[in-house]
Amino acid sequence: MGTDASHWLMTEAAVGGRGSFSRDIIGDVPFGIVDGTQRRDVSEVLDLLALADTPFINRIGWGPESGGNKIEWMTEDLGSGKLRAIAATCSDCTSFVLNSVDGMSASNSAYQIAQGSVLYVYDSVTACHTLAVVTTPPTIGTGVSVHISIIAGIFVSMEINQPWYVVGRFANEGSIPGVPQPRQRALCSNTFGILRQDVQITGTMKSTDMYVIGREDRHQVLMRLKELQRDREKAALYSIMVTKTSILAGTINGVFGFLRSRDGTAINTTTYTLTDTAINTMVSFLWENGGRNLTFFGHINQVAKFTRWDKSRIRSKVNEGRGGGRITEYLTESGIVIDLVPMANVPTNLAFVLDTSKIKLRAKRGRKAIMEKLGKMGDFDDWQILSEFSMEMKGYNLNQHGMFASLV
Repeated sequence: MGTDASHWLMTEAAVGGRGSFSRDIIGDVPFGIVDGTQRRDVSEVLDLLALADTPFINRIGWGPESGGNKIEWMTEDLGSGKLRAIAATCSDCTSFVLNSVDGMSASNSAYQIAQGSVLYVYDSVTACHTLAVVTTPPTIGTGVSVHISIIAGIFVSMEINQPWYVVGRFANEGSIPGVPQPRQRALCSNTFGILRQDVQITGTMKSTDMYVIGREDRHQVLMRLKELQRDREKAALYSIMVTKTSILAGTINGVFGFLRSRDGTAINTTTYTLTDTAINTMVSFLWENGGRNLTFFGHINQVAKFTRWDKSRIRSKVNEGRGGGRITEYLTESGIVIDLVPMANVPTNLAFVLDTSKIKLRAKRGRKAIMEKLGKMGDFDDWQILSEFSMEMKGYNLNQHGMFASLV
């Protein structure tokens, strides 16, 4: 008898005069299974990536619908209350030429002062404090000069771009009206863009029973709706405005589109590895300029870096389903708490610090989300799924939102 028969080989089952047995091996002719004839055990649960998770849209929400061909809003910048000199100044300084400051042009920053405005400046090298008064109204234009007279402290010299702080516009007893300094209002705008998904299915396929999903037409409609929502999320974050023409579809300005044209402290293009110092600097700057309700949006690998810094500054919420917790907030050194939102399958080089209370999606009237079954032209059905919308981002030009653009 086959006492030395292998327990490993199927052919050894025939040792000892036995025949060959039918076996559960697909393609093992003739005793195996012909592929496709076996009954399959398929779970009636679809294993689907949750693409409907859109944390940015969920936080900013939707504003009122619009019937215009674009959306517009007014903005007026009072300035940060600071001036900067374009060059170093010497001890006998009686005037200096303005430079841009915090993304505001030199000419616009001059609107913050007039004759009688008192300025404070500090020289860290000599530890000198100085108060100076603006003696004549600045002339707005190229190379704006500010004429000053020292009224308190000692003036030695100032380095280039040393900040001069506007203390206030003082006047003497019996003063006559001076020159007002109204700010120029700016008109901000964004266009509408149309996102589209289509479903097309024959009458035969529509009536064919499928595992898990039942009817194919309903399943495809559901998937395209999820895909459309994902597209809206990515457009709101990363799209750049392209004006619509007869041969080119229009796109909207998303967060990246609005911020890419900005500069200054709010737009960081030199930090390659995200650090707590870089975060603290940006958050403090945005807060100084009126940014509140600040939230960090970035790839999960960027959010993970927060855990490598000071552990005591991490805020987490209990995860009831799995135990432990998940990071939701970070306490910056200035005492400002920012929300942390990790994102999947997004560019790792871009991360945003946004005041979500100032951003809203705006739908074209009646076209926020449309699903229409098109007219019959044969033995098939067509559905079109559309969303026409824009995005309003107040404060993008007032240093109330920030961006890291060069992370690795």
